[in-house]
Amino acid sequence: MKIKSISIIIPVYNSADCLYELTNQLNNELINQDVIIIYINDHSTDNSWDLLKDISFHNKNIIAINLSKNFGQDCAIMAGLNHTNSDFAIIMDDDLQHSPSDILPLISQLEKTGANVCYGKYINKKQSLFKNFGSWLNDKLANIVIKKPKSIYMSPFKALSRSIVKEIIQYDGPYPYIDGLIFRFTSTITQLEIKHHSRFGQKQLFTS
Repeated sequence: MKIKSISIIIPVYNSADCLYELTNQLNNELINQDVIIIYINDHSTDNSWDLLKDISFHNKNIIAINLSKNFGQDCAIMAGLNHTNSDFAIIMDDDLQHSPSDILPLISQLEKTGANVCYGKYINKKQSLFKNFGSWLNDKLANIVIKKPKSIYMSPFKALSRSIVKEIIQYDGPYPYIDGLIFRFTSTITQLEIKHHSRFGQKQLFTS
């Protein structure tokens, strides 16, 4: 399926073990698409940045950004969003728990519903009990603080329209909260059930 231009925003932190595999899967899944992949290295302490430099050198559709210190995931995402002018932006993690095969379905759901944002809703979560509790607590707080509808799950894997990206990048404060900005600027939000995968490579050691 040929669709409009896509930017994929991926914050990276200590993910040297999966960056080549992630890049290969993205390129294979989106081979016929107008796509830019933007990796933002959030001051990793492993050799992620060296690998990203190599990946971007050998792939013309890939941009690698290196942050000067560890700013956190949302700041890294904001840096990536400021480097895109595509019709759609995908925000996803770097560990292949989010499958590149779900990118086009998320965008299709956006187009079908006319929404500004489509969150991936996990059927089953492949993560530790501690992370599950953190996700549950974050969801409950979001219901109160940013008036998130209880039916919406704020997944880190999501598709955004260009119009909402333009709103988000107007924020110039020191501590951006991407999901908070989404709910500030739009109420046309949908979601799509997707599979949550085990972490790739060595990161699987930290799951249960």
